[in-house]
Amino acid sequence: MKIGFHLTPFWSPTDRAPTAIIDEAVQVVRATAGLGFAWVSIGHHWISHPTVWPQPVPMLARLAPETGTMRLKTSMLLLPLLNPVDVAENVATLDHITHGRLDVGVAIGYREKELAAAGLGRKDRVPKLEESLELMKRLWRGDEVTFDGAYTRLAGGRLGLTPCQRPHPPLEMGAQSIGATRRAARLVDAVFFGPQVAWADVRKLVGVYRETRAPAGTPGVAFASRSLIVGASKEAAHAAARAYLERTFAMYRGWQMQEPTMVQLQLGFESGLDDWTINGSPAQCRETIERAHAMGLDGLGLTIYSLPREATARIDYLRMIAEELVRPAAKLGR
Repeated sequence: MKIGFHLTPFWSPTDRAPTAIIDEAVQVVRATAGLGFAWVSIGHHWISHPTVWPQPVPMLARLAPETGTMRLKTSMLLLPLLNPVDVAENVATLDHITHGRLDVGVAIGYREKELAAAGLGRKDRVPKLEESLELMKRLWRGDEVTFDGAYTRLAGGRLGLTPCQRPHPPLEMGAQSIGATRRAARLVDAVFFGPQVAWADVRKLVGVYRETRAPAGTPGVAFASRSLIVGASKEAAHAAARAYLERTFAMYRGWQMQEPTMVQLQLGFESGLDDWTINGSPAQCRETIERAHAMGLDGLGLTIYSLPREATARIDYLRMIAEELVRPAAKLGR
């Protein structure tokens, strides 16, 4: 079972200069190369004040020479916000910078402010995402493309640089609903369930994904993003992560993440952390990872809520996670 980690917690606390935030993240990621993590991933948001979200393409390009054999993921690129020709060009370039270690995760997004900045509403998200993927795949093949879409038009356009990986980097899609899970099964190589989706719903959605993939004859790949909270005990882990959890809950509620079509997201302390996170002592966390493997997941992307503040402490913490969780998980298979 493959395990990677997500960079969102690395931008906190925000009482440092942005240059220092990025430099420290690079320092920590550099130190993780060779520890056994399968990938490092970065999210995507616009106009996120007071939170910090460095943009994924330049950040992954900066990390590429620091990461050894680890893969680099966009998790998730909010594709409807972007021009698909620009995305196709950037992905092709970044795929060569990483020497073919790039995975491209995409999602529809949910923040009204971001959609409005792109001249879109919620109704535009799915059709633009599907249209964009169609156009990008055609461009990545190296074809000369004429395309008359509802959102993008192109007359005889052809990329000067096609991706390093053929026909394109692996594509993943974020999902927090049955509809999004089926869309991922139909359009891309892998599904990635969001971190606020409860374990019980992850199990159900894995079943939906495999069932939808069955007619194609390939099982696809199923990942889940999970919040990781490690401590000497569950009580110590919860205490270490509480302040970060409170900020995260407030951010997602303020951004109106929950939508009627989604499964019930975990956006408060009403549910126990066991319902949706990996938490507790290393041994307890390993047991949760083993259960995740048993429900059919191929990998986990860890958002480390109990991350220490200082860069050297973060490096030591990631080394502990690699030793206690990542290496044992690799022996589970898939």
